[in-house]
Amino acid sequence: MFTGPLLLPPLLLLVLLLVSGAAKARHTDATRSAFSQLELPRVLTNSPAPRALPWVEILLAAALLVAPPPFALPVAVIATLLFAGYLVVIARALTFDHPVTCSCFGELGLGQVTRRTAVRNVLLVIVALLGVWSATAEASVASRLVDASGVEWMWLGLVVLTGAVLGTTFGGPKGGSPTSSVVGAHPSDAEGELDYLRQPLPFATLADADGSLHNLTELTRTGAVVLVFISPGCGSCRAAIESIPQWSTDLAPVRVIGVVAQTIEATVAAVPELEGHLMHDSKGVTIRIFGARTPSAVLLGGDGMLAGGPVMGGHEVTAFVEDVRGELLAAGVLAPA
Repeated sequence: MFTGPLLLPPLLLLVLLLVSGAAKARHTDATRSAFSQLELPRVLTNSPAPRALPWVEILLAAALLVAPPPFALPVAVIATLLFAGYLVVIARALTFDHPVTCSCFGELGLGQVTRRTAVRNVLLVIVALLGVWSATAEASVASRLVDASGVEWMWLGLVVLTGAVLGTTFGGPKGGSPTSSVVGAHPSDAEGELDYLRQPLPFATLADADGSLHNLTELTRTGAVVLVFISPGCGSCRAAIESIPQWSTDLAPVRVIGVVAQTIEATVAAVPELEGHLMHDSKGVTIRIFGARTPSAVLLGGDGMLAGGPVMGGHEVTAFVEDVRGELLAAGVLAPA
């Protein structure tokens, strides 16, 4: 067997599992949140599984590296079954009528589940199957690396270099979201408000509890509005969810509205204290327009212009609201506590 090609699949899998496991281990709440957002069975979400999954991935990565025959083959099969399970979960999430945020690689991979996510997982299953083939070799991956010739090491290095070039060239978004270039900065940034470029509110609609649709311009006719995009099953959203009723009081006359892709009825059933503070973003259209994810926030100015955000992340949303409150205090709109 030629060592180079057969070493690539298990090496790729073990690196991905190590990175994924380490990232998940640092943020176990994000993993439990992913279980909830992906609507896995509640008994699984509330079990030790979210906390154990990172260590399972790390141990599996180590086993892929050092397991000798005949143990290498069942280890490779287990890895294949794990990645196949991930593919099934992602494919199921694509059938939901609302966007789902998945921390597939902990907070490193925090992002919305799309068809691209499914394609990536299909490719990983194929790599895992090639790893099963590689596991039929007469030595462990570690032993084959030690015995590899200089030419084979050079071949592996060139493959890694090619992958890095392709990843940096074609991976990730090109230039950010449609609005990020002009609304991504916050007025409190070091350069000051003069560097904050504003633009008219995008045309997007949200539904109230009665099902009536309102575009963003209509929402701001009575004054500025802070939209906080949340999901009841999102662990990172917990602080924002708990704070929205208080923010509505603290920032008045600025309105604070929680925006959910799930129905308002389902959200209120899960979080009763949000009743009267929610609007429905059908199929997550508005959050996509802002290029955001849950949790995130944006400030709609009373003049029909974007006034701040979007900002993303639990701590960032809280800081953003505090900055808005500070601006209102400085302008004399709010009385000091």
